Amino acid sequence: MINRLKMFYEKTTMKWLLNTSYYFVILLLLFLIYGFHTANTGSYIYNDF
Repeated sequence: MINRLKMFYEKTTMKWLLNTSYYFVILLLLFLIYGFHTANTGSYIYNDF
């Protein structure tokens, strides 16, 4: 079983797909944690210049 998984992961396309999906999930979780804010939610930093 483990040898089959190793052979499956040794393929270049599978490495690329798994790595891409892994980082996509991380990015999605960060968006969900910090929320989708619009650009107008914060105060403008350069008002006094």
